[in-house]
Amino acid sequence: MQVPLLPTTDEVPPYSVVAQFYDYLMRHVNYARWANYVIDLFDLANLGEAAGRRRVQSILELACGSGKLLVELSRAGFQTYGMDRSASMAQCTAARCEKAGMPARIWCGDMRNFASAARFDAVICLYDSLNYCSKPDEVVSVFAHVGEVLQPGGLFIFDICTRWNCWRNFRNYTDKEDWRRWTYHRHSFFKPVANLQYNEFLIENADFPGQTFRELHVQRIYSLNEIRKIAAADWWEEAGCFKDMSRRPGNERAERVHFVFRKKRD
Repeated sequence: MQVPLLPTTDEVPPYSVVAQFYDYLMRHVNYARWANYVIDLFDLANLGEAAGRRRVQSILELACGSGKLLVELSRAGFQTYGMDRSASMAQCTAARCEKAGMPARIWCGDMRNFASAARFDAVICLYDSLNYCSKPDEVVSVFAHVGEVLQPGGLFIFDICTRWNCWRNFRNYTDKEDWRRWTYHRHSFFKPVANLQYNEFLIENADFPGQTFRELHVQRIYSLNEIRKIAAADWWEEAGCFKDMSRRPGNERAERVHFVFRKKRD
């Protein structure tokens, strides 16, 4: 009697396999609206003629994903650059940029430890990507490296996911979807004592029967005060903190909060 093969599970890094269906997973996100909101934050932060403010022309996006936001910003007239820790995601961005006919200035790198010969007017890091920094020291490192590549007076814009969002929407969330040859099961759960949000993906492909890929995404949830404490360095000043995608002041009852920090002039 032939013994059936047991299914096997391969542990893979975050966004290595999810990259194959990332756009389907994120189909609910209105990137054009988010790009317009970022541009609005640029304008809001740079109102007036105060010293230390500069007009944004060049943008580096950290954790650029599949590049949809970068393409929107490029179409709006900005010089755009992208970086992602996942090689699979960086390749997706480069392919999207090439298809859109825009320069594919994309590279693979870790926001916690990167360098660039170019200097930028703004660095952005969206969709709670900063929450992937598991320790406050890692966020400190992000701020330090962003400061190195920003022009004096440049802007660092990022958002964070809040405890309220995790507790309300992702305390014990499960879903299953099929897309083309892919099937994924997602289980999201929150550990409030450790301030950790987990998103586990079990992924199958019809071309690889009996094979399951597991991606575990872990995010550290920071309070607004923790972020402000981390950013309390001589070369940063807070230029804005906003609830969700609005101009209302950010607070812990938002689903996400957008921060705008300005690098002080040397």
